[in-house]
Amino acid sequence: MEPVRIGLIGGGLISAKHIEGSKHITNGKLVALCDANPERKVLADQLNIPFFTDYQEMITEADLEGVIDATPNQFHARVGMDCVARGVHVLTEKPIASSLQDGKRLVEAVKQSGVNLLVGHHRRYFPLVRRAREIVRGGELGQLIGVSVLWALMKSDNYFEVAWRSQKGAGPVLLNIIHEIDNLRFICGDVAEIDARARRLVRTGEVEDTVAVNFEMTNGALGTALVSDTTPSPWSYELTSGENADYFKTDQDCYRFLGTKGSLSFPNMELWSHPHGNQKGWWEPLMKRSETVPYFAPFTAQLQHFCHVIRGEEEPVITAEDGLLTLATTLAVLESSETGRSVNPMELLESC
Repeated sequence: MEPVRIGLIGGGLISAKHIEGSKHITNGKLVALCDANPERKVLADQLNIPFFTDYQEMITEADLEGVIDATPNQFHARVGMDCVARGVHVLTEKPIASSLQDGKRLVEAVKQSGVNLLVGHHRRYFPLVRRAREIVRGGELGQLIGVSVLWALMKSDNYFEVAWRSQKGAGPVLLNIIHEIDNLRFICGDVAEIDARARRLVRTGEVEDTVAVNFEMTNGALGTALVSDTTPSPWSYELTSGENADYFKTDQDCYRFLGTKGSLSFPNMELWSHPHGNQKGWWEPLMKRSETVPYFAPFTAQLQHFCHVIRGEEEPVITAEDGLLTLATTLAVLESSETGRSVNPMELLESC
């Protein structure tokens, strides 16, 4: 069977990850690149593929079966609507849209089109995340009672020299913690209620730099998340997981999952429990089991899966509707911090 023909819209930083992933799959191939900036043609020339400045033209002339949408957030809904209207499957970068209203319209268009739109929450394909999901959802921890998330690192001053990074909507909640929220939903299930406080403690500008979140899962488990991008710290997914070799790697953890039978630290994958058959209690010794999980590049796995979905060989790991709920849960953090009240993500989604 011929490889799935894929086009890439956008030639920015995240596109490099998709391009690299395309080099390591056999069931699909990148056959065209589109960017509104004609200077990006040099990238297409390096890949020896046609270049377009109009993605509609690219879809027609390159005879595409699927498209990777790596455009800025505000274009995701429009590009997605245009692609599904033409019967082309879409892998769109996160978030699914820049607003819940646009996201809902896109979800409805996908339902009516019969094609698939996957949202690029690539961490769902990372082996450590998938193994944590198996442990938590498979019952090895017993009843899940608590989750602790810590995301703390220092963004450099020159990061904020790009003007939009200091403007509303560009803080760590929407840029970074949307990843942690999708991990939380994927590993543990949906979030029922969020109570958050966001502050600008150190930096100038319009965006938050430190956030504290209390949440309740639909399964009853309680959790906390402490978020800051203004502290030198070894405790963040980026610095602990080893997913992206561009980051310095520490040997620390960033999530902890607590259950009635045991607890799991992530990403060092240490599972703590009482030895089988022994009396349980705080005076009793604990046994530690460490898991070794082989590495596999998540962007490669994501693109491979996208091609399988296009061929009808696999069900989507994350649908448009699922991606929209991750966006709603993330926006619930900001809604709660702005209003001072608890927010139900599903009610927030239904109200817009």
